[in-house]
Amino acid sequence: MNNHEDEKKALEQAAIDIFLEVYNLNNDVPLRMIRQQEKPDALLEGADAQPVGLEVTHLFYDTEEARLMMSRSELTKPGSEVIGNFIKVINDRIAIKELKFQDYSHEYPCMLLIRNVSLLFGMSDVLSHKHKLVQPKGLFTQVWLLSRDFTPDWLLINLNDVGSGG
Repeated sequence: MNNHEDEKKALEQAAIDIFLEVYNLNNDVPLRMIRQQEKPDALLEGADAQPVGLEVTHLFYDTEEARLMMSRSELTKPGSEVIGNFIKVINDRIAIKELKFQDYSHEYPCMLLIRNVSLLFGMSDVLSHKHKLVQPKGLFTQVWLLSRDFTPDWLLINLNDVGSGG
């Protein structure tokens, strides 16, 4: 494995660990990881010993976001248009993963985890623009968004429950 693959696996593992910690705090039936793999990225199981796949993707702090941060002298919330672009990135990421869904193992159901590592947008930004989220097509049993909200704490929501379908 090269360094890029190692970094990708480490990022996936960190996301899976955080997801399991937050998920298990908030759900009666805990999940545990069986193994990290490819397509989907992890195999989990619940108390019923039923396997479930977890595909992981990240929303990164990118050059555009860095440019926006540098251009603002005071800490103000980004405008609606900028947040709209961020919501579009989430919608696009879900659509891309749904297109790749056919390549995943279908021996068990599969969930999608989107980890937001952006420093500019938090969970409240997503929720305040939830009407712009496109409802996932249902290929993944759940589409989870793992994000901070300008605190050290990670928050987890199921986007199947908040999108508008618009």
